[in-house]
Amino acid sequence: MTKSNTASTKTHRYELVHGEGADFVAYQRRREDGLWQTFATWMIPQAACS
Repeated sequence: MTKSNTASTKTHRYELVHGEGADFVAYQRRREDGLWQTFATWMIPQAACS
């Protein structure tokens, strides 16, 4: 039996989320049912314009 190349084996990912005033990086893991669950987020503050 061979494994399908189309099946995703990725178990975690980092996602960049844009917001007003700051951006965020979210660390997510794939659950057994195939959905992504966020485990941690980090804020990336935007530089102040002068």
